This record gives sequence, C-alpha cells and structure tokens, in this order.
Amino acid sequence: MVAFGVIGFLILLLVFIVTRNQSIQQEVKQTQQAHKTLQLQNKHSLGVVNTMSSQLQQSLQIKLTALQSHGLIKQADFEIVQFVIENFKYVILQCTQDGETVEIAIAKALKGNNLTIEDIRQFIAKQQSETRIPWCQNTVEGFVIACQNLTSDKAKVASTLEN
Repeated sequence: MVAFGVIGFLILLLVFIVTRNQSIQQEVKQTQQAHKTLQLQNKHSLGVVNTMSSQLQQSLQIKLTALQSHGLIKQADFEIVQFVIENFKYVILQCTQDGETVEIAIAKALKGNNLTIEDIRQFIAKQQSETRIPWCQNTVEGFVIACQNLTSDKAKVASTLEN
C-alpha cells in the first residue's frame, strides 16, 4: 500500500513538473515574441529619429548660412555654431541610441577638432537665457531648443545689438 502511495505521489509530482515546464516554455515564447516586437519598434523609432534629425540639421544649417550671409553672426561665433549644427545628428543619435548626455556626445564629436568643450561652454555662457537654459539641461530636448535659438534671427540680432 505504501508503495502505491509513493508511486502515486511521484506520478502527481511528475505531472506537476511537466505541466509547470510547459507553462514556463509558453511564457518564454511570449517574452521572446514581445522582445522581437519591441526591437522592431525601437528600430523603427530610431530610423524616424535619424530621418527627423537629418532634416532638422539641414534646416538649421540653412538658417545659419543665412545668418552669416546677412552679417548677423560673428565669424568666431559662426564657427562654433557651425560645429554644433554639423554634429547635430550625431549628438541626437548618441543621446537616443547610446544614452549619452549632450555634453558627452559633443565631447566625442570634438575629437580631432580645434575647438574644445571649454570654447563651447564659454560661447553658450555668452548667449541669452533662451539658449543657455535649455543647453544646460543637457538633454536632447534642450539641445534641440538651444540649436534652434542659436540659429534664430531674433537671438542673433539681439546679441549683436547687446555687443
């Protein structure tokens, strides 16, 4: 009798383990599917960010060129802003893809360049608060706003008048 009880218990234990294993396998499959879906969404989102940052970079470069051609920006300031705008897409992608801060992304972009991060900091410190405050947030959103303000006619005319 005891032997039948032990055998019955072992059979129940085996059924429980097999059932539990099957449910865990289903959960793993669902998790893998969810992971694949999220990867596809992230890839698509990164592609959209890449395209949007390229378009925004081109727009900002056009505005900057117009400011220079109208004499609304000094040559030294132009070189700094031009560097920032030329690396706009790179900074955005570094921040969104690799989780970097804006300052670290700009420092990476500065490698092999005449400018230093201190030159950029000093330049930003001289700008109006509409540019300084978003820049100091050290986020993608603040960086985009600061770049838009750096290439706006109003900000450049005001800084020229102040000097």
